[in-house]
Amino acid sequence: MIPISLLASIPQHAYDAETVKRNEGLIAQQHGLSLYQLMELAGLAGFELCKQRWPKAKTMLIICGRGNNAGDGFVLARHAMASGMHVYVHSLATIDEYQGDAAVACKKFLNTGGEIYSFNEIDLSRVDVIIDAMLGTGIVGDVRESYGYVINLINQLHIPILSIDLPSGLNANNGQVQGSCIKANVTVCFIALKKGMLTGKAKSFCGDIYLAGLGISEDFSNNIAAKVSLNCKQNLAILKPRDACSHKGTSGFVLAFAGNKGYPGAARLCTEAALRCGAGLVALVCHKDNQIIVACNRPELMLIDSEQLDKQAKKSGEKADVILLGPGLGDDNWAQSCFEYALALPQVKVIDADGLNLLAKNPQYDSNWVLTPHPGEAARLLNCTISDIEQDRYEAVRAIALKYGGICILKGAGTLISDGDEVVVNLTGNAGMASGGMGDVLAGIIAALSLQSDNLFQASCLAVFLHGKAADIAVVDGEKGLLASDLFPFLRQLVNQY
Repeated sequence: MIPISLLASIPQHAYDAETVKRNEGLIAQQHGLSLYQLMELAGLAGFELCKQRWPKAKTMLIICGRGNNAGDGFVLARHAMASGMHVYVHSLATIDEYQGDAAVACKKFLNTGGEIYSFNEIDLSRVDVIIDAMLGTGIVGDVRESYGYVINLINQLHIPILSIDLPSGLNANNGQVQGSCIKANVTVCFIALKKGMLTGKAKSFCGDIYLAGLGISEDFSNNIAAKVSLNCKQNLAILKPRDACSHKGTSGFVLAFAGNKGYPGAARLCTEAALRCGAGLVALVCHKDNQIIVACNRPELMLIDSEQLDKQAKKSGEKADVILLGPGLGDDNWAQSCFEYALALPQVKVIDADGLNLLAKNPQYDSNWVLTPHPGEAARLLNCTISDIEQDRYEAVRAIALKYGGICILKGAGTLISDGDEVVVNLTGNAGMASGGMGDVLAGIIAALSLQSDNLFQASCLAVFLHGKAADIAVVDGEKGLLASDLFPFLRQLVNQY
């Protein structure tokens, strides 16, 4: 029963830890399994994954806490011993402190010849892989000092680490580090994904994620309501195909307000992204000093004189299908006039960057727009700190959608999409996207895809997915130096596949 890589077979839902704990026993019982039998299956799955990932490993160090996560570790240790591996087990609890299923697992391990070692008895130079079975999802509050000491020590050893169910010290629900946290190379999660593994700081600690269903994951997913969906192929929208008789006027018209003085790149990136992703026409209102720069080598863009908005933009505003507002807009009088003019238009809107900052200063509600904040912009929208946003990204994305209406896309590692009720977490993308202009490109993609779908939420989810997928293709030569414009050729390929 080898666990499946998250990237190889993505489940459709993720859960909070309490929901899994409350229901796993009930679903297991329907399959004739006890909680201890689940523990046996979990330990075996962890061992099978360990053999798969590190087939040459001969010596294993397993560090156990005091709860059921430790029980999984004892089962894994027993299988490792049976396979002929040299096994060190270090426990942060005394044998008498183990209770319930963890006590049973510990006793079986000891009865089969297993030993528990103190740290000074372990030859760390021999260890090929470390198993983290300390805390799992059972953490309450910050990590205790004794656990924190071990966590920090392990992280400094430069030995591969497999975390059981969850890296010790990570909050299963919001992805926050509870003081100290294991930096795992691989995490094997059991039965169902925990939502905290998929966004925010968790991306730096979970490593490669695997899911071991233990024979009950499908029934669990089918019977237990999920709070979070995953942005995977099964859930993605299918874009409207181009009719054989299509022309530019029937393929959708995006009117963009972007690019104040000094920011021609933002205007160019968002508008070209819209063109590359299928918009038939794109017109741009930008600062007059940027017009030549923006239009250079992209003659397909139409330009509107921003100093004559009422005259020149009126016709385009009447014809446009989607309004794109904010990239490089600034916050001066010119930006404010563009902001007010654009918000008065009745069409679907995609608001990004400085458009969001202006919205935070002039809060309004509209059910027909998509807001795309990064954590700093999200903090301004909710009048809080970036730390508050990152403390619970799931709650933050819902709160913005509820306060301002429409759809909110909270960017970052594990981008979240919400309409105030449903939350979808995206898994495509990589650290190479931490460069200027990536958000501008995303805004243009959303604008273009909203022209090709009857469902704005689904179009937004697909846009985020394709944005990250294009970056995953483009990053083949390395994450450092990836430019936002490097995504364009791959976006064009991808958008024609959906």
